[in-house]
Amino acid sequence: MSDLPGAAAALAATPGAQLASARVAAGLSIAQIAEQMHISVRQVEAIEADRYEELPGAVFVRGFVRNYARLLKLDPVPLLRGLEPALGGDAPLRAHEIAGTLPESSRRGHGWMWVGLIALVLAVIAIAAAYERWLGRAPASASDSPPAGLAEPFTAPPIAAPEPPAPEQSSAAVPFERSADATVAPAEQAPQPAQAPVIDAAPPAEIAANNAAVDAGVRLEIVFAAEAWIEVRDADGKVRFSGTVPAGSTRRFESRLPLDVVVGNASGVRITYNGRPFDLAPHATRNIARFRLE
Repeated sequence: MSDLPGAAAALAATPGAQLASARVAAGLSIAQIAEQMHISVRQVEAIEADRYEELPGAVFVRGFVRNYARLLKLDPVPLLRGLEPALGGDAPLRAHEIAGTLPESSRRGHGWMWVGLIALVLAVIAIAAAYERWLGRAPASASDSPPAGLAEPFTAPPIAAPEPPAPEQSSAAVPFERSADATVAPAEQAPQPAQAPVIDAAPPAEIAANNAAVDAGVRLEIVFAAEAWIEVRDADGKVRFSGTVPAGSTRRFESRLPLDVVVGNASGVRITYNGRPFDLAPHATRNIARFRLE
């Protein structure tokens, strides 16, 4: 019987037993201690049973014991001294560890993971925003006028009193001019104001065909309330216009369908399609509208 008190005293002398006794005296369960220390129940049980080999290492064992003692309002220094024989010299106790705290890597690992994930998401958003800005501004570095070799916006041929045909005008008008005076030498066929009515002599069938070609296509009018960039491609995939247009300008296009249109700064543009307002909102993303007229 005399050996039992001695054994109990020896058991109570270990750091784990002292912590277990203090916990019971404070009316706390192992689960409550684990929750407040942010460690597992298995680790609390290992501390109280002095099974330090089940814990991550000497530095973590000291940190757990120190925090456990402070949670129970005990002096951690005697408990840390009592750990040294059990740790067997593994990572000897340093003076600053007595007053320090548990290494934060075990309890903050998930926190740093979330910080890194949030930083990655913010970086992706910043890159996407920069790309959208570049997409809206990059075409502005191109010429503001139609590329070389592209015609000005197409308009229906006038029926009455047009300008005299230029020398490089389509050869379709040449036969009518020559038919007016077959004796005129080629060198004397330079356009003159007196010859303008010759165009009026075009056969009605040709005029009707030209009007039918326009009616079969699309009339597009773009009014620029603010500076914006546009690109218009015709049914053959050729660029009719690509560039930045200043505020207060108007561009008109007449062409066969389909017609592909891209508009930067869509909120500053008003479009009329075959005489009717065309709503850009359903086709706009980040103030850039893309649509096809078919």
